[in-house]
Amino acid sequence: MIELRLCLQPPPQRTESLLAALQSQARLARLARGCLEAHLFTESCNPRNLCYTEAWDTEENLCSMLRSEHFTRLAELMETAVEPPMLDFRTITVIHGLEFAWQARHGQNDWRPEEVNALPLPVKATDPLS
Repeated sequence: MIELRLCLQPPPQRTESLLAALQSQARLARLARGCLEAHLFTESCNPRNLCYTEAWDTEENLCSMLRSEHFTRLAELMETAVEPPMLDFRTITVIHGLEFAWQARHGQNDWRPEEVNALPLPVKATDPLS
């Protein structure tokens, strides 16, 4: 999986319109082949900063999007930012669920990724996570 992450700060008078434009981009992205999810949110430490993410299943599908009108529109929106926007692409090779936390809490640090789904997950109400 590859994540596109864009953070930018719009001019105060353009915040609403940029927010609406990015919401529209997220809706379109979710319809694209290979897009797993798209989200828009604000930073808790600075609500004026907008963060937009897309998760793609393969590099091929991501590259196809980067050559599309969709990314052209994202680039145009980036140009409206008050300060240079931050855009990066993050490769996520392994995703772990609750079983990873259980294993770490029970000293089972020597797991192999291919075996994670085969392990039992004995989580009970009497086994608090905190």
